[in-house]
Amino acid sequence: MEDNLPQKKRGILEHRPLMVFLWAVLPIIAVFGVTIMRPSPSSLELVGNQSILELGLTQIMSVIIMLILPAILITYIYKRRVFKFLKLLNTPKLSHIALGALIILSANFFLNYLMELNNIIPLPDGLELKFQGLQELTSQAQAFFLNFSGFNDFLIVFLTLAIFPAIAEEIYFRGLLIGVLNDMKIGAFHAIFISSILFAMMHFQFYYILPLLFMGGILGYVYYRTKNLWVSIFMHLLNNGLIVLLTLSNQNKLTKIDLEANPPLHISAIGIIIFIISVYYFHQLTKSNKLKNV
Repeated sequence: MEDNLPQKKRGILEHRPLMVFLWAVLPIIAVFGVTIMRPSPSSLELVGNQSILELGLTQIMSVIIMLILPAILITYIYKRRVFKFLKLLNTPKLSHIALGALIILSANFFLNYLMELNNIIPLPDGLELKFQGLQELTSQAQAFFLNFSGFNDFLIVFLTLAIFPAIAEEIYFRGLLIGVLNDMKIGAFHAIFISSILFAMMHFQFYYILPLLFMGGILGYVYYRTKNLWVSIFMHLLNNGLIVLLTLSNQNKLTKIDLEANPPLHISAIGIIIFIISVYYFHQLTKSNKLKNV
């Protein structure tokens, strides 16, 4: 059917998915390499005397420039039909949204165990110091944002940490990369795994890499099965936004939840059971779906 399209409606690189994939991933690898090689900035250099509004706008502009605009440009040159290729045209099914929410929320009960496993992975001394510096920098930046006060700051933080990262990262790592890998006839498992590795790399958090791979795999799996990017965007937004909402709730003394503490073992067990059941029903619900070429 695509061969019957007029030439002007086809992408310039319509039949060059490998070239498109390399174009999409080489900047990610380059940024990762440069970040690893150069000295880590201090939190003072990162935050300086900026307000939450100023730093938030800077962060939002960075994800737009680094992820959203490149993904749109690459997709347009590749296929022309940007929203169709990225699976953004269809309204998501309520059942997919509901099960996706259960899956992503219950998946968090695996994260502490994955972090403990992550901590035993050996690293050369030089890389260990580097990753520790990047981890501390990320933690300090997040702490700065989560130390907000007032509703206006809350909105900026929610946009910065939840809404824009969810949209940008899902468009790039799920919509663009998995879509191109699917065109390359890469199997579903390998396509999701490759996109999850690149997703984890872009966070520069080695001591959180297994949880990032796990979360990236879940989001990729849901996107592949639903053929709808809005579902994975919602899940990503829900996961990130919950931290901001719980911080706001704690500040207003509505809750007293320690966000860094491990949940009790019986709560974790319940969460893991909910995750397994949710994934099973989601898999059954979407078993006839398959991501198709556009």
